[in-house]
Amino acid sequence: MGYEALRRSLRAARREAGLTQAGLAARSGTSRVTIARLEAGSARDVRVGTVAALGEALGLEIAAVPARGRPAVETLLARERERARRLDLRRRHAVLAARLATSARPEASALVAEARRVVDRWEREGLCSHHYVTRWRGMLAGPARRIAQALLEPGDWGDALFQNTPWTFALAPAAP
Repeated sequence: MGYEALRRSLRAARREAGLTQAGLAARSGTSRVTIARLEAGSARDVRVGTVAALGEALGLEIAAVPARGRPAVETLLARERERARRLDLRRRHAVLAARLATSARPEASALVAEARRVVDRWEREGLCSHHYVTRWRGMLAGPARRIAQALLEPGDWGDALFQNTPWTFALAPAAP
C-alpha cells in the first residue's frame, strides 16, 4: 500500500469510527501531530509500529499486498472460497456424525464397515498416503458413537482428513 492509499484508508477509518485525530491519538498511543502529518501526506517515513498501532485502534488489519490490488482481491476471494469449502466439509461430516450416533446399530455398523472397506482399498491400491490410512483407521476404530465423536473432534488433521474422506458415499450433498 502506497502512502496515498494508506493516508486515505486511515482517514476514512478514523472518520467512520467517529474519532477526531486527538481521539485516535489517545486510543492508539500515537501523537495527534503524527496522525495529522500522516493524513495530510507530509509524513513520508512512518514507522511500521506506528501504522500497526493506528490500525489496531481502528480495527484495521495491516497487510502487504501486491501493488495492483486486483491479484490481492482474487487471492482473498480464493481463500474465502477455500475456507467456505472446508467449513462445508466439516458441516457434512457433523451431519454424518449425528446420523451415526442416532441410527440403529445395524445401519451405523453397515456405514462404518463400508468406510473401513474404502480405507482398505486406499491402502491396497496405494491411493492415499500411509498417514491418511493410519489416521482414518484410528478414527474408524471402535463403536459408531466413538467414531461419531471422532468426526466431530478430528484434531489437527481434520481439514486434511475431510478432503480425503472414506465417507463420500454417506455424506450429505455439498452446499451450493
